Amino acid sequence: MRRAALEKAYGATGVLGVVLASSCGDPSGSADTSPNENVGGTSNTGGADNTGGTPNTSGSSSTGGTSNTGGATNTGGAANTGGAANTGGAANTGGATNTGGAANTGGATNTGGATNTGGATNPGGASALGGTGNPGGSGGATGGAAGSGGTSGTTTEAGDLFEVDAWLASEDPAATADTPGTIGIVTWSIAAAGVDQAQIEFGLDTDYGMVAPVDLNETDFRTLLLGMKPSKTYHFRIVAKAGATSHASNDYVIQTGPATTLVKLDPLRVVDEGARERGFIVTSYWQGQGGNMLFIIDPDGEIVWWYKSSLNSIARARMSEDGKNMWMTISGLDGGALARVTMDTLDGQTYSSTVASHDITPVSGATMAYLDYGESDCNSIFEMDPSGTTQEVFEASSYLTGGGGGGMGCHGNAVRYSQKEDVYTYSDLSQDVLVANRSGGVEWRLSERVSGGNSAWSGAQHGHHLLDDSIVIFANSAGPNRTAAMIEYSLDGKEILRYEGGVSTSNLGDVQRLPGGNTLITYSTSAVIHEIDALGNLVLEITDASSNRIGYALWRQTLYGPPPDILH
Repeated sequence: MRRAALEKAYGATGVLGVVLASSCGDPSGSADTSPNENVGGTSNTGGADNTGGTPNTSGSSSTGGTSNTGGATNTGGAANTGGAANTGGAANTGGATNTGGAANTGGATNTGGATNTGGATNPGGASALGGTGNPGGSGGATGGAAGSGGTSGTTTEAGDLFEVDAWLASEDPAATADTPGTIGIVTWSIAAAGVDQAQIEFGLDTDYGMVAPVDLNETDFRTLLLGMKPSKTYHFRIVAKAGATSHASNDYVIQTGPATTLVKLDPLRVVDEGARERGFIVTSYWQGQGGNMLFIIDPDGEIVWWYKSSLNSIARARMSEDGKNMWMTISGLDGGALARVTMDTLDGQTYSSTVASHDITPVSGATMAYLDYGESDCNSIFEMDPSGTTQEVFEASSYLTGGGGGGMGCHGNAVRYSQKEDVYTYSDLSQDVLVANRSGGVEWRLSERVSGGNSAWSGAQHGHHLLDDSIVIFANSAGPNRTAAMIEYSLDGKEILRYEGGVSTSNLGDVQRLPGGNTLITYSTSAVIHEIDALGNLVLEITDASSNRIGYALWRQTLYGPPPDILH
């Protein structure tokens, strides 16, 4: 449907120019006025299709179409500079003078742009077969990416095998005024048998740099392009593998829509660019006018994904382990419904029968675990799948004292899952951090390993992260003047590292150890995020320009696959 319309508008060149022309409404939703715990703290732009000149059948300069600069200049066939020495294979390795665009006597037949008849084969830099791809030999770099995404064996430039359709989530029939124009939706088919693996490479140019894995079980191989910046032109191509052969599609482009006005972060304050770990941060607003917003921040501080929820006071936004859903839970002493939305933001579900609060974590596949606030005793851990089926896996009242809910006697506030150990870590606000197995037992508790018990970290904590050899916790009031601190303890209870950023948060607060050794620290009440290096030096600060407060936050290197924090 869209492919036919695009080809009619732009010519069947392999360029999909999708432009969003919509605006976002004002944020709505009142601040969360329910009581919260207080722990004492304060196309074709590349070369004009070469359609304006004569068909360059004899090697003439074909000056009618701006030198066919989209993929290979190849002006008149001289020096074949567009192919940059034809790194795809042995052919034309010296840049031999391809006189007349004929057989390219320096090597093979230079099929990436053979004879350049009328410029049609290299339409404005789209499929770029004359330069970027230039598959001069088997295994060559098709489309500029090494061996089509790292696959081995024979690589073919096989644009004619693919039928491709692409559009933005914001122009989907199910879209609303707030649907992001930064989410690409791609469907495709291929006239080749035996495809057993596929991915979409995408980025701001034909070097791509980002990869979206394709689920071959999805109808029409439907795949989302996530993490794209607003108001940019992105290139993408499909690489499908059948055994040892990889088929690469033409290059296509998609134009993203405008930035959202519903999230207002300050520009990043980068203290040490070389020391920080670039990645995406998934978080939410949990209090303020925008307390129903979930959003993702890219490495440059731009908002690349957002969702306006029907729930208010979102404490945690969490992607499922399979990367297909974003789940959300509120912050409130009486709990509330859980909800999820697909990552294209076009389909979601609210689970009104659940009574959850504060935190939710992925387990495996589509299964999530959350803190249940529907019991009169301590808040337990329940597992849940998208169908709404729930199962209690940890009863906290067997190990903690006091009742649950607004009485604050027992107050579960953070949960994470470790796939490696197959255990949960569970925080109760003023009592302890427990390591619980999925059979309902406690493996160990932090207060029994640290000298002085929970008073060593001020007796109040929220977020935490269990590692192979240590555990990192967010202590709400452990710094001078009752400011928050990140503290790392060895598994035998010895303090390894303490970071006091001089920021307070009376509610929530989170920590995460990053894959390279840095630590992400979220001061929710103050709407501040710090990234520190392994020695405790600040390398990055994120602040919010509005009066909103932010929820828990999670760093991810990519928006595909399992989150890194559950892999320990």
